[in-house]
Amino acid sequence: LHQAFEDRDVAARACAVLALVGTVNIPIIYKSVDWWYSLHQPATIKFTGAPSMHADMFQPLVVMIAGFYCFYALAVLLSLRSEILEREEKSRWVEELATTGKVSA
Repeated sequence: LHQAFEDRDVAARACAVLALVGTVNIPIIYKSVDWWYSLHQPATIKFTGAPSMHADMFQPLVVMIAGFYCFYALAVLLSLRSEILEREEKSRWVEELATTGKVSA
């Protein structure tokens, strides 16, 4: 979607709107296990009770989920940093950062 627009600000706004609208789908997907239980297996991970899977499988799953969230956060922050530097490439502080490696206050 971002590459469909020539103007970066319009593209960023369109992606933000799509992300906000897309978050409405998350609770629907989560609750679909309970609403249409004949089509789905019961929830394996429950926030209110014990998980229905064995601990030998549950612990690595939790570690991998946490690791994925950390990786995703890092990827988003690096992408954000790159985007800021691209947008501000003609600014004095970016030139100073590129030549000296630090920005003076």
